[in-house]
Amino acid sequence: MVEKVKRAIAPFYTDRCTVYEKKAVNVNGRTCFEKVVKYESVPCRISSKAYLFGESAASESKNTLKLSKKTRVFLPTEYIISPGSIIEVTTKGHKKAFAKSGDMSFYDTHNEVMVELLKNYA
Repeated sequence: MVEKVKRAIAPFYTDRCTVYEKKAVNVNGRTCFEKVVKYESVPCRISSKAYLFGESAASESKNTLKLSKKTRVFLPTEYIISPGSIIEVTTKGHKKAFAKSGDMSFYDTHNEVMVELLKNYA
């Protein structure tokens, strides 16, 4: 049953991602971290949802509403992403880099990871 669901979900992985991890390297007695590729061209699906929160709009003095955006990356079950990884997703020809935040959620049919847009990424 699970294999049938996995095959049904597979066509929805329309994006591709590359996962980078930090590896400790000793340079002249100092510990530095370099980015190494863990997975490359992994089929995935990115999903974003916007949330509106804040004070009640009925009160004129406290009508401050804020918009928050939550992004998830869905992956096949054979890929495990450790905390602190950087995920670079290519969707519709555009690349976006995300920092992993929080632990990965494991399901029988797929894995999910909550991510945040990586700032100051070039």
